[in-house]
Amino acid sequence: MKRIFFITIAMLFMVCVVTFSAHAQLATADLSLSTIPINPQPLQNVQIRLNSNGFDLTQASIVWVYNGATVASGIGKTMITVVAPANGRVGTISATANGSDFSATTATLILRPASVDVLWEGADSYTPPFYKGRALPANNGLIRVVAIPTISAPRGLTYTWQENDSALPDASGYEKSSLVFRNQTLNTSEDITLSVSSSLFSGAGEINITPVRPNLLAYFNTNGYIDYANGSSSLLNTSGNGAIIHFEPFYFSLTTTSISNDLTFSYTDNNNNNIETGDSQNEVRLSRPDGGGQSQFTAFATTSSYSLQNATRLFSISFN
Repeated sequence: MKRIFFITIAMLFMVCVVTFSAHAQLATADLSLSTIPINPQPLQNVQIRLNSNGFDLTQASIVWVYNGATVASGIGKTMITVVAPANGRVGTISATANGSDFSATTATLILRPASVDVLWEGADSYTPPFYKGRALPANNGLIRVVAIPTISAPRGLTYTWQENDSALPDASGYEKSSLVFRNQTLNTSEDITLSVSSSLFSGAGEINITPVRPNLLAYFNTNGYIDYANGSSSLLNTSGNGAIIHFEPFYFSLTTTSISNDLTFSYTDNNNNNIETGDSQNEVRLSRPDGGGQSQFTAFATTSSYSLQNATRLFSISFN
């Protein structure tokens, strides 16, 4: 009787050992969470994906928890969509997976989205006095881009810049919140992207910039007073017997602060004859035709410093 008892005890012990060994052999899965987009904006829909390099998650039981509440669960539920927290808020999302070949394992991700405004202008682009608005860049012109993180962002941020999907390591780095670059002739547009990060902050921004063609506007010069509030790109009207027309260029890249040093102006009439300039090369003096009526002429502005930067404009002036 004692022998049977000891045999039974031994068999139970062996079963426990085998069962314990089977459970002890289950490994911990290598889980990670990734987001699409990589740097979500506040209140943006974000896809969260559960990844593993060494284990099959399609047959695993997965439970998703967002800010303490279960938001999804199921077999092979490797991806969910959530709304990113508001600007300055933090969201914690976790996924716990339990498979037949690995023990229950949890991966956790902190969502800390933040908005980053991106502003730009033509860094060397000329605009006339009293111009309202942003100086636009022309082909081959310098462009300045500035990143402005949300007011709640901490100091000491790292900026990573890209131009047309090419990394800009020299322009990137600690507190490098601005970028200045020159548009290349073959680039009809510039796509600038950046990511901003620190241990407590993550944000991103992007902008598309299309260079413009330089332009010319004409203004009346009356006894030395230039009426900058009433410029024209085509038609001018006057009741006088003559007029001095003053021309202002827009969006040319200047190497100095003087348009007379960087630009060359010329003018032709309907017969392609040159028209003499006035006291300044960006002014012409026109007389009323016999019997009044309308005169037409073409104004040219060119620069030798930058290719593809020139302007040609046909103007008409009516002598009423």
